[in-house]
Amino acid sequence: MENPSPAPPAPALSVPLSSAMRPQWLQHPSPGGCLTWLLLLLVLPGATRGSFEVSVLPAAPVVAYGGAVWINCSTTCPDPDVRGSLETSLTKTNHKNGPGWVAFLLKNITEWMSAFQCQFTCRGRVKMVFANISAYRAPERVGLERLPELELGRAYNLTCRVLNVAPVRHLTVTLRQGGRTLHTETFQNRTRAAADDVTVTQEITPRRWDHGQQATCHAALDLRPRGPLLQSSSSAVELQEAESPTAKIIAITAITTVLAMLLGILAWGLARRGRTRREAGPEPGEAAPSWTDFEMAQASAEDAPAEGGSLNSAEDASP
Repeated sequence: MENPSPAPPAPALSVPLSSAMRPQWLQHPSPGGCLTWLLLLLVLPGATRGSFEVSVLPAAPVVAYGGAVWINCSTTCPDPDVRGSLETSLTKTNHKNGPGWVAFLLKNITEWMSAFQCQFTCRGRVKMVFANISAYRAPERVGLERLPELELGRAYNLTCRVLNVAPVRHLTVTLRQGGRTLHTETFQNRTRAAADDVTVTQEITPRRWDHGQQATCHAALDLRPRGPLLQSSSSAVELQEAESPTAKIIAITAITTVLAMLLGILAWGLARRGRTRREAGPEPGEAAPSWTDFEMAQASAEDAPAEGGSLNSAEDASP
């Protein structure tokens, strides 16, 4: 089969330019004329192509893990019949639409980071925008480890644990003692989106005036401006000073000394009272007791009948 011969080229058209159509302004430009032509060059090509924009709100939503959010896609397309759509791996349950916009409800968001796209077709042209949804979780627990009784001058670790929080890169943990801040730590390098645990440790060396002060741990998950600021605190731990062996010996010695002094004073008082009575003698008209009186009292006690007995022995013998 023979190849068809190429078609002859179309004759060039030669159109004479009138003086009015000649670009005389290029030779003698005026500021106003240049600005007008520049605006035409910028606007007309877009208008001939049917330019339009697509946007999404919220642009980068931040949602609680397991929560829901409405996504609104809109366009500047002048076609009243334009239709939009939302593509995502998440669950879409409800949708609403109007001229130039469409909205979808995404529920049960359990992906820590997920992408979606809004898409519109306007007069045969397709345009789309992409965005991300981030899920967060408030700290499940903020706890400060208990400390033993503290020895002065010895170093101890004050340890705080923040459990099951996301995203960690937005977390700030602060350790405080009394009214002052001991340590603040951030985690911008932790890029993992899923929930994780965090441990923060600060070394302390107790002094005598630290006794009775309270230590606390504070966690702040700052998702602003697209999300909330979530703050949690641990229970307070009171710093207790331990008694040293020397202090215990001093305390025991002091107690023993006081007890010995009290016993000495008591013995001295009893001895003084007995001596005073012996020196005073019997009262006037009262005979001083003798050894004979003591023997007679003892004999009377032995001759006394037993309880429930009779004084007449003969009556006891009769039937």
